[in-house]
Amino acid sequence: MSTEIYDQTNEARDTLFSSLGNVDPDVIGHIINPAFMGGPQWPSLRQAFSIIRTNNSIKVASNGLSDPFEDMAEPNNGFRLEVIAETAEKLEADISNTWLFKLVYAISQQAAHNGQIADFVASHGVVTMELYAEDCGLEEFQNKDGMVGVILGVESPDMPKSINFPAEEITLVTVQILTPDELDYVAEKRAEGRNHIHELLQKKGIYHRIKLNRKSVLENGSSKWKFWKKS
Repeated sequence: MSTEIYDQTNEARDTLFSSLGNVDPDVIGHIINPAFMGGPQWPSLRQAFSIIRTNNSIKVASNGLSDPFEDMAEPNNGFRLEVIAETAEKLEADISNTWLFKLVYAISQQAAHNGQIADFVASHGVVTMELYAEDCGLEEFQNKDGMVGVILGVESPDMPKSINFPAEEITLVTVQILTPDELDYVAEKRAEGRNHIHELLQKKGIYHRIKLNRKSVLENGSSKWKFWKKS
């Protein structure tokens, strides 16, 4: 790994995050790196998360998925992405205990495990996945199978999607939660469904900003979340 590229990447990421709001000076990290306990390994092992605040929202972003791979001599920016989620919902003071952090954490670990999320977003525009609602702290919004759906890569007028980093172009992967009927629609319609949901999120001015009581964007969808008790 090039120390120069690593340092330049940190500077580029700091500049990016600072353009999105006021960044907390301390990142959220681990006492023991999850990679040492069987979890997916991030490019330079470092696993961290940044908190970015504006007057009316809080963002949580992964900080390390775009680090250069430590075992690769060629200039690179790791998995070529960082994951970010934003909400105006009121959160408790310890962001690491909130659903917003747990959501970004779960997707970041999936990105590190899969290694191809940046490629998928580049090829398809948006991608969807299902996560265990319990892992994201979103049990109250789970479907009957205990899952919560998300759509990744929603384009927004106030969030860049592709950014030139020192070695490669990276993707800032936004996260939006799907309502259960939106998830069912995507499961049935696949690519057509993903693209239609993406278009509606943009048309209605929702974009990537997460609102927990958001109505479905589907014309005939449920007007509210379907609640399922945790089994």
